[in-house]
This record gives sequence, structure tokens and C-alpha cells, in this order.
Amino acid sequence: MIGASLRGLLGEARDVLLPRGCAGCDEPDRVLCPDCRALFSEGGVFALPGCEAGIGRSCAVYRGRARRAILAWKDHGDEECDAPFAELLADLAVRCGAVDRDRQIALVPAPSSAASMRSRGRWHMRNLVDRTARVLRDRGFDAVALPVLRASGVRSKSVQAGGAAQRAARIGGNIVVDDPRLCRGGTVVPIDDIVTTGATMRQCVAALDAAGARVLTALSLARVP
Repeated sequence: MIGASLRGLLGEARDVLLPRGCAGCDEPDRVLCPDCRALFSEGGVFALPGCEAGIGRSCAVYRGRARRAILAWKDHGDEECDAPFAELLADLAVRCGAVDRDRQIALVPAPSSAASMRSRGRWHMRNLVDRTARVLRDRGFDAVALPVLRASGVRSKSVQAGGAAQRAARIGGNIVVDDPRLCRGGTVVPIDDIVTTGATMRQCVAALDAAGARVLTALSLARVP
């Protein structure tokens, strides 16, 4: 994996030689322009049995410029998107009541396979959830990142596995909590990048519930319509 300091130097050199554009539409000198950012308040809800709310919530619908921005961040190394995406997830958490000032909330990143982390050079959801928790703390909420979920035996990317049956078979029972003591009795909200059929998120909820956590709801950057 490329170290954070080296990635930062490479990013600075890139910005000098090739000034960046918006991740969604290429508007110059923007990480995420206002028009593209506005797309991340239109995601709506998805069914999520097993959590207290019975539904999860997404920032955006996975299409068009929102899809392009997420893929630039997720698969093409645009880590500058961590900042606006974290702010958008924090906005969603506050708006839907997933956080309040009377309790600690643990934000749990959805796991990535070892192969995906090697390919990307990072656990992209852990980085994003760490930053989201910091944004929420800056706003006065007691939020922590709790990276306790692990995936094993997952062979294909979630957006590549077609159909609910294939998604369920791909995930199976392969999402586990590394140390149940870390979340037992706590209030948690799992967070993923893209919800396709919901199979991954249901497995996250089931694993956290089995470990003794109270799962309020779940959040994602986008959902497939």
C-alpha cells in the first residue's frame, strides 16, 4: 500500500500539473461542485429488516453524475472526495435522526475484501467513516468510528454481482464481527458506499445484531434505483 504521506505528495504534484475538476462533472477547481453536491440529498430510503428503523437511507441515487463521482473516489483514487462525502453523510445522519446529543453512536464501515483493499491501496469505507465521525464530533455529537466488520471469501465486487440471489450467494455468511466485545450493548449505524439489493447491508446488520449491538438504521452514499 502507498503510504499516506506519499499519496499526499503525489496528489500535490498532480494538482500543480493537472488542476482538478469536479468528480461528477469536471467543473474546474472543484472537488464536488454545488450542482453535483445537490444530487446527494435525493437518495431516499431502502428496506432494511433487522434494524430498529426497518429502513436505511442514502444520500444519492446511483446514476449520472453522482455515480461518476462515487466511482472516481472509490475505484480511481480521488481521496479528496472523502471530505465532501463525509459532510454529506453527516448531514444525512443528523437529518434522519441517526445521531442525537444524548447518546454515543458508533459508525461502522462496511467491510471490503482483502483483494479490494490491495487493489485500491486503502479500506475506502474506513477512511470515509473515520472522517464522518470527526465531522459529527465537530458538530457536537458523540460519534466514533468502529471498524469491527470483516469480510472473508468474497470474490467479486458488489456492483458486479447481478441479481438479488447472486448477491446473497456472494455475501453468504461471510461478514463477521472481529471482536463482539467492542460493540456489545452499543448503538451502531453501519455505513456503505453503494446499496444494490441490500444483501451486504442486511449481513452487516445481522452480524452486528448477533454481536449484541443495537442497530438503529444504516446509511449509504447511494442506492441503485
